[in-house]
Amino acid sequence: MIIQDGVMIASHCAPASTYDCGFIYSPDMGKTWAQYDLKEFGPRSGVRFNKKNSDGWFRVDLRKGWIERGKVLFIKPKP
Repeated sequence: MIIQDGVMIASHCAPASTYDCGFIYSPDMGKTWAQYDLKEFGPRSGVRFNKKNSDGWFRVDLRKGWIERGKVLFIKPKP
């Protein structure tokens, strides 16, 4: 999970969730929430969130199963 500039992003744990690659997002510090399932990545879990870069993108490391390295995902919240 990461909290930066009023935005909160967390992920589902794929082996324990009904989501393939699920993320939970709040643009307003938890007042409202949305959940997304990025099925195109398959069963992956976001495990390491990095602070936004200068272009506003969060870097997320994805894992397959419990620990096997998957892919890297960049997420940019809408303003």
